[in-house]
Amino acid sequence: MAQTIPHEWPEIEAQVRDAIIAMASILQRFGPHDDGTTVASFLGQPVEFAGKDMMSDEEIASVDITRHQLYDFVRAAWCYAYQVEGWQDFTSDVWHDVCCGLLSGGYAQADNEGEPTGFWDKSHSSLYRVLETAVTRWNLTHENSDLNVRELALLSNMTEATVRSSLSKEGFKLEQPKVENNEKSYILSSAEARQWLSRRRGFIPNATAPSPDKLRITIRETLADRSVPFPTALKRMAQLAQSTKAGEVEINLDWYLGLIEGRAVSPDVDALIALADAFDVPRAEFAARGVEHLLRLAETHQEESPNGQEVTTSLPE
Repeated sequence: MAQTIPHEWPEIEAQVRDAIIAMASILQRFGPHDDGTTVASFLGQPVEFAGKDMMSDEEIASVDITRHQLYDFVRAAWCYAYQVEGWQDFTSDVWHDVCCGLLSGGYAQADNEGEPTGFWDKSHSSLYRVLETAVTRWNLTHENSDLNVRELALLSNMTEATVRSSLSKEGFKLEQPKVENNEKSYILSSAEARQWLSRRRGFIPNATAPSPDKLRITIRETLADRSVPFPTALKRMAQLAQSTKAGEVEINLDWYLGLIEGRAVSPDVDALIALADAFDVPRAEFAARGVEHLLRLAETHQEESPNGQEVTTSLPE
């Protein structure tokens, strides 16, 4: 039976965009005096006034939020929270940055006017809920953590009141923690939490690692998805290929790093073909996308291609 995802990605993506715009407004109002250079670099485009209420809908929509590492962290958390394709990107390092960073005030909780973003813990936003769900799932899976009522509610997609009622009805007893004397911090042991969650219709169980054939299909689908910018698609493909042991590719490392970072490097067809072979994707399709991306980029960015020694290197994630 297909599980219902409580918060679809476009909803979360929109809140990530709002938070990035909010951060830009802070940089413009309180950042350096540099004629907007910092804000333009941050957003990837110049704007007269940064802010959700100051920018046009077209300006906001044109901001490429996939350039931001924030996008990658939240996307990995969403995939892991609801165990959809890409859940393996939520590593222990990502868990740390989400738990100790994004959920702890590490990103703009409000814009320069004090309007809250989805990262404010009292906003009750779907973005914040997704991050909490990912961390809770990780803690139960990898740390064997006991769960409180809120955490059980997150994983079961139920209200806290409904969770309490269900626990009582089914004979599960919450334990008082040794330190905190707070009713909200009462916990259910990890073993009983797993048992209770397994009976919940809204609980999404942990996925299993995809087979090599499925990974190969996923890599090719990523390449074919034209809605994803080429550098972003390349990074995702590299992450997937790491699992399939794509091997080492003899290419210019500086050129490759420039490519995945979205810089206007030279359209090196031989290097693109080598990457296509490493990812086991059609050479013509991959090279065509790469050349098209680089030629379009060169029209707006007159950067020299980076020089460096040719090295043999594993594909960075």
